[in-house]
Amino acid sequence: MPTISTIVVPDAATTPVNHTFNKMKTNGDTAYFLEQSNTSALGYWPLTLTQRSPLPGQTDKVYRSKLSFAMPVVSAEVINGITRPKLEYTCRFNAEGVIPAEATQQNRKDIRKLAVGILNDASFVGMIENQQNIT
Repeated sequence: MPTISTIVVPDAATTPVNHTFNKMKTNGDTAYFLEQSNTSALGYWPLTLTQRSPLPGQTDKVYRSKLSFAMPVVSAEVINGITRPKLEYTCRFNAEGVIPAEATQQNRKDIRKLAVGILNDASFVGMIENQQNIT
């Protein structure tokens, strides 16, 4: 079982900035991380990684690997001369891998690598970055 303490990933800025997600806690099969670079906790970015193994006696023997990430966008609001953070909106991303217990290690490597490729494909990039519909 991998031991993860931090996850560091770059953003898509012209000059990319690395964002560090520090592991906050583990609860059962879920690890919780936070990127805490915002000056307000309102703007912290949560990330969860969950690995669910098949339960004994289940007929559907699959492993479920889930990633859930949120990116709240915060602005400064001034009321009566007092500046406070204001949540404007939150962008979210969720992904799930469903891997049968009998899948080989090569199957698992392939599905992860293919998922990364699809996320980087022009069709998906256009959907997310430019809000384009598939035609």
